[in-house]
Amino acid sequence: MTSGSNNRRAGILVPLFSMPSARSWGIGEIGDLERMTAWLADSGQCLLQLLPITETLPHDPSPYGALSGMAIDPQYISLERVEDFAAIGGEQRLEPHLRAALDRVRSLPAIDYRAVRELKQISLRQSFEHFVTTEWATDSKRAASLKGFATEHAWWLDDYALFRALHARHEERPWTEWPTPVRTRQPRALEAERLALRNEILFRTYLQWIAGEQWQAARKQMNSVSLFGDLPFMVNGDSADVWSHQDEFGDAGSVGVPPDAFSDIGQDWGLPPYLWDVLRERDFDWLRSRARRMAQLFT
Repeated sequence: MTSGSNNRRAGILVPLFSMPSARSWGIGEIGDLERMTAWLADSGQCLLQLLPITETLPHDPSPYGALSGMAIDPQYISLERVEDFAAIGGEQRLEPHLRAALDRVRSLPAIDYRAVRELKQISLRQSFEHFVTTEWATDSKRAASLKGFATEHAWWLDDYALFRALHARHEERPWTEWPTPVRTRQPRALEAERLALRNEILFRTYLQWIAGEQWQAARKQMNSVSLFGDLPFMVNGDSADVWSHQDEFGDAGSVGVPPDAFSDIGQDWGLPPYLWDVLRERDFDWLRSRARRMAQLFT
């Protein structure tokens, strides 16, 4: 890779999930970035490019069909660096069946996405419960930090956290199968759901706060290694983004590629197309917002 006519740089492209360490929970994590970039620097490399780190669907780990185009996937959170997890005893206090599950996913030659996600969700919920009791209820400094994060990122986080809470409530079924009032985003219905699901919404906000704090801390430790991201042009139809901007996406077809040298029949990616006339009228606001979010993470 080059930057300028005489400034040549070298590095690697690797998904975050593909760089697990002995300390991570069966998948590459945010905490592993520091270890990877230190190794790259020692090897004379100065670039690390990742695949998308946005949250994927529970049943589909592809980073190119994400549940959100904005949120960091909680599966990348390093539990060893979560203050609330340490406060409840960390790994040493895991229940025997969870300890066995952790040992298993660490020993596998490939990622068991479902097992990793379920294991982390249990520990993250326990950590969240501790946070609510000891920090949120007492309006502590950390509680203020979470509130500040929620305010700063409200432009994407409000809809995402509500969507994620609703998605969980409806057993991870696509939003197109939800009851009409929430599916069509009727204001009264959304307000009622925000009240009913306020604790779950706070949990989803907490996860993004933890992930965001860890991400920024990891970036500060990269020293001479530059971090490049990957922004997929499309998003999944079952995503917070499409649910929140339904009139900017089409439902009469899906995006793919025509037949070429790699496939005689082409490829159907099953992703919704943009309604370009609508986007143009709004000065491509959603695409601008997505670029803004990626700039927060990678520049």
